[in-house]
Amino acid sequence: RSPQGLREAIAAAKSVSPALAGVLHGALAQACKEAGDPSGAVAALQAGIALLAQTDLAVARAEQCLELAATYHELAADAEAAAESGMLAPGLLGQAVQHYHNALAEVDAESAPEVWAAAHAGLATAYLTMPMVQAGDQLRLGVAVGSLRAALTVYTPQTHPAQWSSAQLNLANALVYAPSRHQGDNLTEAVELYEAVLGARERDSDPIGYARALANQGNALAHLGMFDQARAKLAEARYLFEESQDWSALATVRTLLDDLARQQKSNREVR
Repeated sequence: RSPQGLREAIAAAKSVSPALAGVLHGALAQACKEAGDPSGAVAALQAGIALLAQTDLAVARAEQCLELAATYHELAADAEAAAESGMLAPGLLGQAVQHYHNALAEVDAESAPEVWAAAHAGLATAYLTMPMVQAGDQLRLGVAVGSLRAALTVYTPQTHPAQWSSAQLNLANALVYAPSRHQGDNLTEAVELYEAVLGARERDSDPIGYARALANQGNALAHLGMFDQARAKLAEARYLFEESQDWSALATVRTLLDDLARQQKSNREVR
């Protein structure tokens, strides 16, 4: 499917069936992305959503809103692609957030569970990616937690293993840092979420992913004051990062272990 062929099909369909033309814009967006033209994909999706607004095809609208959000999200994650697209990177995540919300306004967990879950997961990831520069920005962590919990009502290890694992990890990470009067409960839940992910992952097939989950779990355990368990998790993560030659992650884990050792020494001196 060439972009030009799809544009011709859209032109022929528009006067006869706006709904068909709208759906074809989604195919055009995919063709543009495959051709390395993200700006063309954005324009195609915007036009498709406008055409579908005249129809009762709520799921199709939601799918295109979700694809548009994901396209902006991808551009925001890739500074080089954002520059080549002619769009300014700082506004891209905000655009992604808006279109994730638009997708969620069209469907619910019953009408289109996978689209709904993907929009919630994408929205949470966008919020977690945004820098925290003001105190009020931390409210986004609470929204992200809610969206990830929603996504996990659809994603399970059996039906969507990759999406489930990603959502579990993001939820655990968010719980560690989300402001709450029940921080101890959040940290305990985060430790359990990491453990579930570790139980579902193969240590040998994905050592770096496994090590990251271990390191995050070790950090959460340290926040809980469970220093011996934290040190064991971090030491295993250190070994895996060193074996995989992930030097940046290795340096981070070594810093966590050093901090943990200082904290334990300080606690002993206080006693």
